[in-house]
Amino acid sequence: MIKQFSISIKNILVNSFILLLFFGCIQTNKVSQYRTLKSEKTYQQIASEKFGEKVDCKLNSNKSYALCQKMMTAPELNPNQPIAFFVYDIKKNEIIYEDKMANAKISWHTNTQLKIVMQKGYIVSPEDKGKSIYFFDLQSKKKITPKK
Repeated sequence: MIKQFSISIKNILVNSFILLLFFGCIQTNKVSQYRTLKSEKTYQQIASEKFGEKVDCKLNSNKSYALCQKMMTAPELNPNQPIAFFVYDIKKNEIIYEDKMANAKISWHTNTQLKIVMQKGYIVSPEDKGKSIYFFDLQSKKKITPKK
């Protein structure tokens, strides 16, 4: 009888230890998940670190990407001042495209394409508006020229 009692106490102690270990692991996992979420930076924080305080971030229409650009605070002495920008994938939490362009205006064309309008150096005809327009596809990473 004493043997059975000591065996059942051992079983209770072993099972209790296993349960405590199991619940401890669950709590540790929740804490580490919270720390991971807390340590991830937002696209606004990344843009501020890269470009300073003057940053303009615009989401595409389905809010899956953010286009962040450095804003010019005052007219620059250099008219060919490069515009620095990046596109951030919100679901993946990473920058998927980054560039600098002189004399350019960058905006969303579609959910996965940027519209880039650049000032040309030379105007070749009276019909020429002095602007060059193309689209950049973020998925294929290719430049698309519109048909005239």
